[in-house]
Amino acid sequence: MKRRIAWSVACLMAVFCVVAVLRPAYAAVGCRVTYAVTNQWSGGFGASVTVANLGDALNGWTLTFAFPDAGQKVVQGWNGTFAQSGSTVSVTNASWNGSVASGGSISVGFNGSFTSANPVPTAFAVNGTTCTGSTPPPATTPPTTPPATPPTTTPPPTTPPAGNVWNPPSQLVQPLAAVWTHQEQTYSNGNLYGFKNYGWDQLFAAGGAINYCVRWDSTAHVTAAQRDSIHAALQRQYQKWMDQLLDNGQGWNNWPYTQVPVKVVGWAVRDRAQLEWSDTSVDITVGNINENAPQCAPACGRFFHQDGNYNGCPGGAARHYDHSLWLTAGFGGGAGGDWGQRMGSEYFLSNVNASDIHIFLHELGHTYGLDDFYDWDPTPGQGFIMKAGSATQITEFDKWMFRDWWRHLKSRYGR
Repeated sequence: MKRRIAWSVACLMAVFCVVAVLRPAYAAVGCRVTYAVTNQWSGGFGASVTVANLGDALNGWTLTFAFPDAGQKVVQGWNGTFAQSGSTVSVTNASWNGSVASGGSISVGFNGSFTSANPVPTAFAVNGTTCTGSTPPPATTPPTTPPATPPTTTPPPTTPPAGNVWNPPSQLVQPLAAVWTHQEQTYSNGNLYGFKNYGWDQLFAAGGAINYCVRWDSTAHVTAAQRDSIHAALQRQYQKWMDQLLDNGQGWNNWPYTQVPVKVVGWAVRDRAQLEWSDTSVDITVGNINENAPQCAPACGRFFHQDGNYNGCPGGAARHYDHSLWLTAGFGGGAGGDWGQRMGSEYFLSNVNASDIHIFLHELGHTYGLDDFYDWDPTPGQGFIMKAGSATQITEFDKWMFRDWWRHLKSRYGR
């Protein structure tokens, strides 16, 4: 189950809106909004919205914005309750993310539809206050009698950056340190920090979403129902790793994404007749054989385009794919790397509704850089998903190994 590596970039549209607002003098409000189109296809798109709270702590929030085009609609949203009236969209906090500390952030996302155009919204408000990216000075009342002695101005104290949070359970500190040292010494011939196509890189390049190609390396037919169940399983299983970076629904150590949308944009087969559907919800590549298996168009693959140039992709950057799910008939075990994850087609389909597809979870860990443990065990006898065959779900130790990668690489993404 050893990983293999290489690299590329994806599409992002972002707009920054900011606005300061006055509450009563005791509670300054301010916010900055980043809106990103994470995917776009014919008539549809995915988007993420991140709100930085620049003012006092919020206890309940409603985000509002207006679509510029009358044909733009929200279809499905997450991390809040979405409503739309005409072109105006409102998002109210969920039960678990209503409290936002000063300096904290709100992250929501949605899938939408459009008719003729998909322009980016340019005005946002939180709790009725337009977001401009700053907070106003508190209102003051001048004294009725001038002070006898001019007041002394004392510069406000400066607070140094908190730095990387690192708070694993005490019993895991030593084994985690041993794992990281081992990875620094062995990963990619000692080039751990120089490699630029980890799953982390792919996720941030695409603005917090992931696209997949399914390589159907089998002679079996696939029904539309099986296709949909595979797509849904990818979303559920992928989110299991992403959830390891959340504490009480909030991103740990400045992690920005509470939900990572996963979209399958293509299937690759030897024979079109194997796919028993006629709709055009995914691109279908027929007869493009690489490594003796069908493969989606290289022009659309991040593995092949380190520069993020998808000009040769028929659907453009919106139809690129970050990972491949390579399902091979009769394949035992699995393999994983920056290109995606491989395992038996029979295994994946037989576990498609399982709570934990443990081979997939193990191989996805490799996509994000996590190591194999064939020749040593940092936690003897305890078992964890990245030690193949010793666990069937992500454990506390896996979670903290995953977090260790994030804290070492997050500066790469300005976090």
